[in-house]
Amino acid sequence: MLRGNKLALGTAKLGIPEYGFSDESPLDDPIDFILKSLDLGIKFIDTSPRYGNSEELIGEALTRCNSKPIVCTKIDDLEPSTSKTPEIMLNSITTSIQKLKTNIDICYLHQNQLEIISDKHVHKGIKLLKDNNLIKEVGTSVYSVEELSYTLDCGIFDWVQIPANILDTSFYRIVCEHESTMKVSVRSIFLQGILLNEQWARESVKEHMELLALLNRIGVLCSSFGLTIQQLSIAYFSSLKNINQIIIGTVSTDKLKENLSSFNIQLDKQLISTINEVSHLSKPWTNPRNWQL
Repeated sequence: MLRGNKLALGTAKLGIPEYGFSDESPLDDPIDFILKSLDLGIKFIDTSPRYGNSEELIGEALTRCNSKPIVCTKIDDLEPSTSKTPEIMLNSITTSIQKLKTNIDICYLHQNQLEIISDKHVHKGIKLLKDNNLIKEVGTSVYSVEELSYTLDCGIFDWVQIPANILDTSFYRIVCEHESTMKVSVRSIFLQGILLNEQWARESVKEHMELLALLNRIGVLCSSFGLTIQQLSIAYFSSLKNINQIIIGTVSTDKLKENLSSFNIQLDKQLISTINEVSHLSKPWTNPRNWQL
């Protein structure tokens, strides 16, 4: 049985072709790609008003498909301590629904700052959206331990979206230690492509020597087990019991097929143990804001 029901198609590159690090060519027919992704078994689609025209493209595709995926989008451009915030949130989601041509299953706050996710007016906006059945669940997309801890403790959110990769699973460890029942989505499992290309890492990440040293250690084991870093990353995160969603951004049907096939790879215990040992401590380069040389 395919474990790929955790896989979410990240759509930043649909609306922003230059997003992240990739050697993929821009799509000639984005709507056809979305439809093929759904046919392959994609259950989640993750988007945002920040991702160019991706919401419109997804909406058009949804009018042509027989089964609706779980749709996740985001709210952006909020300011703290503003009484008009609920109205702004309502307008944002209403606009997204018009573009997506469907109600929203999961709504994330795209701004991760503690002053936003803890704001009472934002919380009122969340209640407004749920009371009007415009969204089913809500989550945060965090970058710091403080933001993660607040999300886990406050009782407001249903989901938390965390950065995680095979070299840094520190946020996931915090979630597990918290014994939270909150649903967990992981993003940037390839660090926007940097884990798959040493040159990109050298050009973009201050601490690239540490990153590459750890990646080389994992790479040696990958070679001995006949796996690529990409296969290992997907197989590892799909095996973690407290992860409900894995976001992968691609605009290649072939790569999407490869990613889906990796969900059924059973990893050797030695390999899992090494990943756990390497990744349990936080690394500064998990946050893209620290990448610029």
